[in-house]
Amino acid sequence: MNWKNLLGGSMRSFRRFKLRSFFMGVGVAIGVATLVAGGAVGKGLADRLSDGLDRMIGPGSILVGSAELEMADLEAIASRMEQVEAVSPFLMLGPQEIRYVGANRQAAVYGTSENGDYVWSRGVVEGRYLDGRDVDRAERVALVGTKLKAALFGNGDAIGAEILIKSVPFEVIGVLEPIGIDPHGEDRDMDVYVPITTAQRRVANTDVIGNGKIVIGDADKMDDAAEEIAVILRERFSIPAGEPETFRIYTSEFAGAAADRAKKALGVYVFIASVVVLLVAAVVISSIMLVAMRERIAEIGLRKAVGATSGAIATQFLCESTIVSLVSGLVGIGLGVGLATVVARMYEIPLQMSPLLVIVAVSASIVVGVVSGIVPARRASRLDPVAALR
Repeated sequence: MNWKNLLGGSMRSFRRFKLRSFFMGVGVAIGVATLVAGGAVGKGLADRLSDGLDRMIGPGSILVGSAELEMADLEAIASRMEQVEAVSPFLMLGPQEIRYVGANRQAAVYGTSENGDYVWSRGVVEGRYLDGRDVDRAERVALVGTKLKAALFGNGDAIGAEILIKSVPFEVIGVLEPIGIDPHGEDRDMDVYVPITTAQRRVANTDVIGNGKIVIGDADKMDDAAEEIAVILRERFSIPAGEPETFRIYTSEFAGAAADRAKKALGVYVFIASVVVLLVAAVVISSIMLVAMRERIAEIGLRKAVGATSGAIATQFLCESTIVSLVSGLVGIGLGVGLATVVARMYEIPLQMSPLLVIVAVSASIVVGVVSGIVPARRASRLDPVAALR
């Protein structure tokens, strides 16, 4: 079999029927692009999710949440448990209007304590963090995220400037360390941190903190520590024996399991989406090839009349479907890389393109081409040359 003539004939067919070739390949290109972009961005997104969960509930940390939780409850836990190294509240005030001169932005405001940089693993890159005096005196001072600083102050200096939060003036004393998008999809570089006492008295007018984090000295005894915390909170919230708990306790093991589930779910979604698109593409290619076969009955009959075997005819059709699928797959890889790059830059997700992903994409393109060409190739090879030439 002359492979050079075979490939040459396939390419002439593509050039002759450009629109048909385009429709045959567009589905494969979209499917491969979905696979490549989803795989590259998905891996980076999963890693970002793991990093965010580690920051939120890292090794040796326990997160407590309750609509009844107050600062006194965290202090009780710290005083009754020797293994506790530090505790810090995290009062979520939700989106608030932040104003500075003629600029204003919506940003999430949180109340925390002077050791929040250690407990929540987030310090400052400019200025200073909150201190005990700020918390004790409920000072009107604030830390702003890097993106919020840029939105309000541009290239100017934010330290010492006065911003308004719900019409309450605050002095900016620091710029928070950038951490990007959190596991909930929120841009944490638009955050504002204020002292927990200031958030309670001057902004929210509440004694509740909602969330707190406890750092345990011995990370190997997390389960025992979590059980002890549960006992203390049940006692402080006056929950009778047998009644459900009104609080939530999360450990680093929970965070790791959640990250693993998210990675698996994302991988399954990308795989299913890609397979569905590629199956549709295979059906489209097969259907168009069947139409093309009927239009080329005379050509097939003539080739058989001059000595072409049924195998050669079948190989011709398989070659055409495989080439169009492979070329479309290569185009899809380029589109997928481009799409993944754009998405990664927009949402600040690390892009992770592996050679295995490209190999899988190319292999999938070849498989789709071969599978979609089987039925047209068999029908073309079984044509009777006498009947075809009539």
